[in-house]
Amino acid sequence: MKKLLIISLAAIGLLSACSTYQMNTVSSTNTFLDEKAGGFKFENDSLKITYAFAGQDMPIHVTIYNKLNEPVYVDWKRSALISDNQSYSYADDAVQINGDISGVSVGRGIAYSSSSVNAQATLPQNVVFIPPHTQITKNVSKLDKNKLKYIAGDSFVKTKVPGYGLGDENVKIAKFDKDNSPYLFKSYLTVYTLDGNTPKFKAYTHDFYISQITRSSVAPESFEAFRGGRGDYFITSTGN
Repeated sequence: MKKLLIISLAAIGLLSACSTYQMNTVSSTNTFLDEKAGGFKFENDSLKITYAFAGQDMPIHVTIYNKLNEPVYVDWKRSALISDNQSYSYADDAVQINGDISGVSVGRGIAYSSSSVNAQATLPQNVVFIPPHTQITKNVSKLDKNKLKYIAGDSFVKTKVPGYGLGDENVKIAKFDKDNSPYLFKSYLTVYTLDGNTPKFKAYTHDFYISQITRSSVAPESFEAFRGGRGDYFITSTGN
């Protein structure tokens, strides 16, 4: 038993050693970076739109603040993440179903049965209402993480970056501009106000790309730069 436990612990340690953490830094060409929090902002007379990508596999956190004295509507069915000319809708189309099923069958006797059901069905949920001077937040995850898994090794340079209270840590870093970035994407948002019963649509397109990838066998929490959940980077994991 003791020998089996030692072998199991050794196997877990080996698997951990084979993991590579990848910290992906996001940049934008037409939104403003909040240097403190890392989020990206766009603002005009009607709306303030904020993006953050902190988390595993690039969750997209979109916050829309209505600056007007009238309601604004966001049409998620007409809003999407766009990557490699492919559109991925922001709309939610799943609704949870919970209930009980019971029945009676008559054959060579009478049989009773009952059970519970937990399922999902598809229903359109396309539009969200934002009252004046309030905001909503939408969280979606649309990244195809395979796009960032296999960046060529010769793109990376070995270096050291400050650790969190433990001195410098060894990492590999690859830097990109928009023209050679391994992942470019756009957020396309459709909003509208009502003129009587007639919707007045307005579309916003915001451009983003991966500008730096940092790889390490050390978890992101061990680095000063990647602590605190900044909105301009996200994590993917790969195997060596």
